Amino acid sequence: MIKKIIKILLVLCIAGIAGIGFNFYQTEHSKAVITTIKEDKINFFYRDDCKDCKKIFKQVYLYNLINHDVQFINLNQEKNRKYIDEYNIHTVPTFIHENEAYAGTQKEKIKEILK
Repeated sequence: MIKKIIKILLVLCIAGIAGIGFNFYQTEHSKAVITTIKEDKINFFYRDDCKDCKKIFKQVYLYNLINHDVQFINLNQEKNRKYIDEYNIHTVPTFIHENEAYAGTQKEKIKEILK
């Protein structure tokens, strides 16, 4: 009986991890059109084909699973490119929150932003 319970729990854990992985992939490659920038959120501007963005994407994504306060804006979506000029974005990844901006991949700095 205990072996059966352990197998069921193992299957559920694997299914949960697979679901998180699928959602991670969908978010990273999302071409969603962002119609409104939410000023109360941490706005994460990235490109899904950017090497530097990919380096930190998992850190931001996992943080957002718990806190739900990051808005992901993929600048590869043509209709999202209007934010490049509007927010004066020169490089990705860029974080904008409460009139402060950070462009870069320093994990410690990103931790500070995500607090």
